[in-house]
Amino acid sequence: MARTLDDLARLSGVSRATVSRVINGGSVSPETRQKVLDVLETTTYRPNLAARNLASGKSGVVGVVMHVAAQLTFSDNYFAGLLTGICDSLTEQAAGMMLWLGNRSKEETLDQIASMGMLDGIIVTADTIDDPLVDGLRSSGIPAVLIGHRRADRDASYVDIDNESSAESLTDHLVGLGRTRIGHITGRRDSVSGRDRKTGYKRSLKRAGLSSDGLILEGDYTTEGGYKAASKLIEAGVDALFCASDYTAVGALDAIRNAGLRVPDDIALAGFDDLPFAAELDPPLTTVRQDINGIGHAAARNLLRLLENPEGGPRRVLLPTELVIRRSTVGGSLQ
Repeated sequence: MARTLDDLARLSGVSRATVSRVINGGSVSPETRQKVLDVLETTTYRPNLAARNLASGKSGVVGVVMHVAAQLTFSDNYFAGLLTGICDSLTEQAAGMMLWLGNRSKEETLDQIASMGMLDGIIVTADTIDDPLVDGLRSSGIPAVLIGHRRADRDASYVDIDNESSAESLTDHLVGLGRTRIGHITGRRDSVSGRDRKTGYKRSLKRAGLSSDGLILEGDYTTEGGYKAASKLIEAGVDALFCASDYTAVGALDAIRNAGLRVPDDIALAGFDDLPFAAELDPPLTTVRQDINGIGHAAARNLLRLLENPEGGPRRVLLPTELVIRRSTVGGSLQ
């Protein structure tokens, strides 16, 4: 039995300080380290994690902030995928996680995080153009990794995709099919991703010599928003719709059918995200695939590396996307 450092020192034949250095990763000769590790393996001693954390100044706990309602965090494919990726990476490194959801204002959340003083770092979804939580975290000195980014945050660590180029490629696909009145149902007006996807869409149309006048409506990433916006764009005579999310595309599909029109014969339809249901729609949805789970993984890994090397500078990662072409834009030629 070994319940204290003194017990381990006696059984190992070394000093108490040497045992402490072995447990906490200090400088010890390989022979001495192995001697102590052998004793650790054969005893019931377990390091006092609270004491170790106190000595190192770290808690072993990471905060994750998702400013969405609790039911969306666990039922929405996008946020559930992010959270799964984050949890998997933190679990691999035996790090704990504290989760904040959208039941408080961003200012209240920041105040609570700052007053607790027990988190090693923060992962936060950062898709709002003007975000007091992100601004406050960046000025607080708490190590943070953003999921999403604003171009003005040049010193921030983040994980994201290139929303502009991805949207441009998807719109190029619709242009290449000969569609000339391509409508766009955007994300939220205040979202970075929504703004960037609209920019990519407009860039593609401008290069093709096509107009977007009267063909852009806000859809807020929801099925309901997609239905309302699509109904108006159908009246405007669109022959294609690029929706800023797959959920928006579901609403648009219903609106097209309720208008007595067909996809893709009358209106080609495309989404963004490639959520699990996209391939199961009738017809299967053309969309941009992003690795949502991988974004969560990368955000957690980035934060842990930032904690290991605070002087390493901001860690910025842009993950690739893929245009997935299905029958909602090209008819019966693809499954």
